[in-house]
Amino acid sequence: MATGDGNLYELSVNEEDAKVVKDHFEAKGYMGLVELLIKRKDHWVDVPIHVAIYGSSGAGKSSFINIIRGLKDSDKNGAELNVGQTTIEPIPYSHPNKHYLKFWDMPQLGSKAFTKELYLKNTNIDKYDYFLIFTRSEFTGDDFWFANQLQTLNKKFYFVCTHIDIVIDAAVKEHLDEDQREVKIRVLTAIREKLLRSVKQEKIKADYIYLITTADVRKFDFPKLANRLIIDLPERKWEAMALTLKVFADDVIKQKRRALQKRVWIIALMSGLEKACHYYGLQFDIDVEPVLEEAQEYRRQFCLDEGSIIKLARSIDTSVESLKKASAFKTNYAQLADRGLIQQYKTLSVYDVSDGITKSFSPILGNLLSGASPFGATYFVLNRLLDTMETDALRMIEYVRYRGAEL
Repeated sequence: MATGDGNLYELSVNEEDAKVVKDHFEAKGYMGLVELLIKRKDHWVDVPIHVAIYGSSGAGKSSFINIIRGLKDSDKNGAELNVGQTTIEPIPYSHPNKHYLKFWDMPQLGSKAFTKELYLKNTNIDKYDYFLIFTRSEFTGDDFWFANQLQTLNKKFYFVCTHIDIVIDAAVKEHLDEDQREVKIRVLTAIREKLLRSVKQEKIKADYIYLITTADVRKFDFPKLANRLIIDLPERKWEAMALTLKVFADDVIKQKRRALQKRVWIIALMSGLEKACHYYGLQFDIDVEPVLEEAQEYRRQFCLDEGSIIKLARSIDTSVESLKKASAFKTNYAQLADRGLIQQYKTLSVYDVSDGITKSFSPILGNLLSGASPFGATYFVLNRLLDTMETDALRMIEYVRYRGAEL
C-alpha cells in the first residue's frame, strides 16, 4: 500500500494470529482481547528451538555457545571451556533472554562410552532443528560419519571452522611486505576451498563452509552463519530466532525488521483499546503505552540503545557523537517518549494514509476495525520508526565495516 510520502508499507500479518484474534472478537468481543493480543505478540518467546553443536574438544564449541548467547566465557552461566565430556548426554545451554532457545553441546565420538551404534539413539537426534559441525583446522573421520548420518536422515547441518583470526594474524605477520587485505582474502579462500574439497570427497552436500572467530561476531562468516540460523527455520521459529540473536550484521538486522513488522498490526489494534484517551489535535482516542513500549523494543533489537552504541563506538576507537554523525543517524530519542510520539501522530501525514491502511486490513480483521480508531495511524507511525531505525543500524554497520576494513 502506498503511503502519503511515497513509502511502501506492505500489509504484513501472520494469518494464524489474525484468525485467532478475529475469532476471539467474534465470540467474546473485547473481553480478554488485550491479554490475547499481548500473548500473540510475545508468542515467539515460548517457541522451542534446539541447536546441536558437535565437534571435538578444542574446536571452539563452548566459546561459540557463549558468544551466540551474548555471554562472556567468564560468565557464571557460560559453557565451560575445554572440558571433556564423560557422559553420553548432550549438555543444554539456554539463551538468557529466551529460555526455550537451547544450544546443546553434543558429546564426542571416539570412545567406548560414545560408540557410533549408540550415539544417534542416545543423543536423541530427532529433537534438534539443525546441527553445527565444528573444527579448528580440518574435519575428522568421525565428523564425516556424523554428517553422513545427518544427511541420510535429511537433517539440516552446517560445517564451521573456528579460530580463523589466529590463522589470519599469523599469515599477515608472515607476509608483512604484502597488502594485508589481499593476504587475508588469499588465506580465507585457501582454507575454504580445502575444507570444501574434503567434504565433497566424502560425498557430503555442503554449499558453504563458515569460517568464524568467536572473538568478534562481526568478523568473517559469523554474520552469514547467524543469518542462516534464522532463515532456515519455519516461520514461527524464524521469528523467534530473529528476535533473539543479537548479532550486529546487515542480514540479521533485515530479518529483525521483517519479524518486527509482522506484529505492528497487533500494537496498532492495542493502541485503540482499553486505556485509549483523548489528546488535543488528534482525531481519535489513543493508548500510547503499547506504542511506546514497542518503539523501545525496536531500539533494543536494532542495537540502538545507548549501551550498544557506546560499545560499538569504543570498538572502532571513536566517540558516540562521531559515530552518529558519520552514520547520518536519524533516530530521534525524544520521539520515543510520550510527548514526542504524540507529536509524530500530529505532524506526520498519517491522516492521508490512515483510512487506506485500515481498509486494507478490514478483510482480515473484520469488525475489529469498525468506527474511528488509531489503527491506521499507529501502523503508519510504527513503520516509519522501523524504517528510520533499520536505516540507522545498517549505516552504522557499513561505517564500522569501512573503519575496520572487515572481511
